Amino acid sequence: MFTKKEITWVIITILIMSFIIGFTEEFTVTSILIAFIIISTSLIAKKLASKYFYVEIQHEMWKFRRYGFLERSRFKKPFPIGIVLPFLMTIFSLGLIRPLTFLEFKSKSSKLRILRTRGVICRTLDVKESDLGLISAAGFWGLLFLSFLGILLGIPMLIKYPVYYALWNLIPVSNLDGAKLFFGSFFNWVLLTVLNLIFLIGILLM
Repeated sequence: MFTKKEITWVIITILIMSFIIGFTEEFTVTSILIAFIIISTSLIAKKLASKYFYVEIQHEMWKFRRYGFLERSRFKKPFPIGIVLPFLMTIFSLGLIRPLTFLEFKSKSSKLRILRTRGVICRTLDVKESDLGLISAAGFWGLLFLSFLGILLGIPMLIKYPVYYALWNLIPVSNLDGAKLFFGSFFNWVLLTVLNLIFLIGILLM
């Protein structure tokens, strides 16, 4: 299900996220475990959804590939913003701003992705924006379920950090999941944003 390259990025992401959690809480095995659960839940949910749509996805660190609108405004090598931004903003803001935007995913049609019309195989389909939107949505629904599970189990860190992670990644910029969801399934983007904000208000009132 996961390639070796993906596993490497996931491990790096878990370490960065556990550092960010531990910056204002306490850097312990618990912070690492919470980061592992959150990242794993999001990724596995998207992997399972991608199989339903016959799409192969592979996660990697969120990168900036260009710095302007002109064709020549491109970095020679993609800039790993998913490592630099969360780390530096957490430190420089003394933990007041803690971005949890780490990963993006690439996609391609699987060999089984086909169009069926009245039971007849017609042709291979390209991946549509709506498919990517619904795959991204699966990750966000998984995070909401995780937060709800945290409420049932009475684990504060498991209640709030899935919501924080979801809200940061719902921002529709660049190649984040939020951008795929916004352009691929706007209804789900609005619904998930509202639900996460409701959860956030509940967390702040706790």
